[in-house]
Amino acid sequence: MAEQTIPKPTRETSSSLPVRDVRKPTGFARLIGISGVIMSLALPIGVIPRIIQGQELGESHKQIVEQLPRVSVTRVRPAPATTQLSLPGTIEAIVDTDIFARSSGYVQERFADIGDRVAAGQLLAKLQTPEVDASEQEAQAQVLTAVAAKAQSEADRDRARADLSSAIAQVSQARASLIEAESDQKFALSTYQRWKSLGSEGAVSWQDVDEKENRYKTTTAARQAALEKVAAAESNVVAARAKVKAESATVDLSAANVLASKARATKSSTERSFQNVTSPFAGIITERNADTGMLVTSGSENSKTTLFKIARVDTVKVYIDVPQYVSAGIKNGQPVKVNLKEFPNREFTGAVARTSVALDPASRTLRTEIHIANKDLMLAPGMYADVNISVPTTAQAYLIPANSLISSSDGQRVLTLAADNTVHFKKIQLGHDLGTDIEVVGGLNGSESLVVNPQDTLAEGVKVATEPKK
Repeated sequence: MAEQTIPKPTRETSSSLPVRDVRKPTGFARLIGISGVIMSLALPIGVIPRIIQGQELGESHKQIVEQLPRVSVTRVRPAPATTQLSLPGTIEAIVDTDIFARSSGYVQERFADIGDRVAAGQLLAKLQTPEVDASEQEAQAQVLTAVAAKAQSEADRDRARADLSSAIAQVSQARASLIEAESDQKFALSTYQRWKSLGSEGAVSWQDVDEKENRYKTTTAARQAALEKVAAAESNVVAARAKVKAESATVDLSAANVLASKARATKSSTERSFQNVTSPFAGIITERNADTGMLVTSGSENSKTTLFKIARVDTVKVYIDVPQYVSAGIKNGQPVKVNLKEFPNREFTGAVARTSVALDPASRTLRTEIHIANKDLMLAPGMYADVNISVPTTAQAYLIPANSLISSSDGQRVLTLAADNTVHFKKIQLGHDLGTDIEVVGGLNGSESLVVNPQDTLAEGVKVATEPKK
């Protein structure tokens, strides 16, 4: 083979053409090239089917997930340690009373009108009561008559006591006479017996014996008369004592009549003092129905007209009805805040004064009285107020969205989401309805996830797909 001669480059060729180093490929390089060609041909055969299979599985899983019911879930939240209550109420005066006439008559003069501030005991009106005046004079006359009758009965009692003393003295005298008569009888009897014995012996004449016998009979008759006189005197004593007792009773009756007549006179004087209508306490006249010359009748029945209505408003009160579930947290002295639309930039403070203790069985609420200081008299009776009170909760409670609650014949329930994305019904006990949230006082432990706006088609144990709550 003839050797190929490579021409040497000239200056022209070396300057116009690049120089390339041409080498022959080795065997290792050919091997690598062949392997790359084989792998490029085998790759579509093994990897591409796997990729296609994975995509098919993903599409299948996506279809399964899309077929599951999709629900929105939220977590149960713990309720605050205190419950904020806002309850309606009406401002009332701390003391509010109607003033009626205590005596019947005519309004002679009026000294107060609506809106006047009055002090305790201040004269509001004066009445003219002619009938009461006449009744007082009559009562005073009856007192004088009763006193005179009592004096007369006391004199009669003293006379009866004197008669009793005289009768007792007569009894003593009659008993003395009886003793003397009995002594004379005994002496006459013994004399008669001696002389009768002597007459039988002939020592004395029978005429003398007869004289002694007559003497004995005379003393016997005298003794009998003395006995009857004693009995008569004792009867006089009994009668005198009865008369004294009767006269004493008459005196007691007269004394009672005096007391009764004095009481009537005092009553008439008191009724006469009711001509002056006064304020029972310091306050403001909120109503006036009395006019000069008007006829008024005593009493406080519904048919009677009130002369004035007075209210004490330096302190006002509000009654609220606290629901049963927080009633245990209401204590005397507990602070409250009161808001009125008329004063949007001012908040009034008060305190719980007292409660009814017992709950109203119809509404299951606790009647609570709130006292509010009103020194500047900004609060007027009859105003509507919102009473805000912070009541400490007595048991652990939780808050759930109102749209997660399920109400049915089975009671109040929620739909909880388990770790395996299955839903389960759970009964709960409700507390206070807070609008968008509802307080739950029983049935939850605080770790639950709840389904919001649960569908009616969801059943116990159904698997669902979740999405965060918007």
